[in-house]
Amino acid sequence: METKTVRLGDFATLVNEKCYLNEASRNTYVSTENLKPNRLGVFFPITKLPRTNKVNTFAKGDILIANIRPYFKKIWHANIAGTHSTDVLNIRSNSKQLLQSYLAVVLSDDRFFDYMMATSKGTKMPRGDKKAIMDFKFELPSFKDQIIISDSISIINQKIELNQQINKNLLKLGINIAIRTSNINKSTTCRISDMKDFLTVSDHVANGSFKTLKDNVTIVDKPDYSLFLRNTDLKRNLMDDKRWITKHSYDFLKKSHLYGGEVIISNVGDVGSVHRVPYLDEHMVAGNNVIFIQSADSWITDYLYLYFLSNIGQHALSTITSGSAQQKFNKTDFRAIELPIIPKNFVKKNLTPILKKIDSNRVEEDCLITLRDLLLPRLLSGEIDLSILEEVLKNAK
Repeated sequence: METKTVRLGDFATLVNEKCYLNEASRNTYVSTENLKPNRLGVFFPITKLPRTNKVNTFAKGDILIANIRPYFKKIWHANIAGTHSTDVLNIRSNSKQLLQSYLAVVLSDDRFFDYMMATSKGTKMPRGDKKAIMDFKFELPSFKDQIIISDSISIINQKIELNQQINKNLLKLGINIAIRTSNINKSTTCRISDMKDFLTVSDHVANGSFKTLKDNVTIVDKPDYSLFLRNTDLKRNLMDDKRWITKHSYDFLKKSHLYGGEVIISNVGDVGSVHRVPYLDEHMVAGNNVIFIQSADSWITDYLYLYFLSNIGQHALSTITSGSAQQKFNKTDFRAIELPIIPKNFVKKNLTPILKKIDSNRVEEDCLITLRDLLLPRLLSGEIDLSILEEVLKNAK
């Protein structure tokens, strides 16, 4: 593959177009909060809007990149027009020689993120230096090769997005079925505490006092014996900035071991954020500021996961939540929640298969992300024969 080395600023521009935030643009507002980690685009709508009404605009086809150092691998090749925060850069090709979709691939490469990291400025929340960013150099191949490379990555990204949308729809379906059935069975209710013979509600602090935990638990930011699952990790689908603990810590935290399928609910700060622990081939423990529900009978945790994701379940959590500076609830109040219980066989037949399909799609999604991240730098470096990919793309179309 023949290429020439070019400077980003000679072929693209940083777009800085202002407008006033209105009702229409609220549903397409992008910030570091709703840009997904690991190059996975964006989710709408955002929950936290800016305090000011004056924001930046972006057009369909623009490339939006988070510009605060912890979020540098958040990028989106926009398929709609909208508005964005000042913490997000908007980059657009201004040359007929540079395909916008190829530019998106270049800016998704680790080499660009590493460059942003190395040239960022600031101490508390370092930001990418705009002048340095526009000085970034990359290899520009022929227009034909740009199309082959960008199409190859685009096909994988489209499949990832499709899986995510399927899972979103499946989750909605599962919640609707669970709630409709619980309404039919609303006369059959019990408190969570009444299920203590086969259901455990626990958390990180169940293992000992804060001093004992401090003396016996070592949390590290690089891979070690066990994952330390926090609410923020599960919200990011275990991508970026994970935490681990040592073997001694894992052995000490006997009351918060996780095996997959448990329900985790944030009970401090981001109250009511509900997650299902993935089935991973590694040790896991519950992090701080969350409670978890665990049972050998997985049908009950399948149901409770869908129940607490629903509006009814969220309302139940809100009734036990208190605090002005920081919202929170405790395990005792949680155990006192009374809810309808639906038949075990119904859950196993109608709800568990939905969650298993979601799990399967997430495994496939992880494989696709790994494939994309392995393929991307090799395509840009010319390691892969593009003529072979060209044939594959022709057959795919």
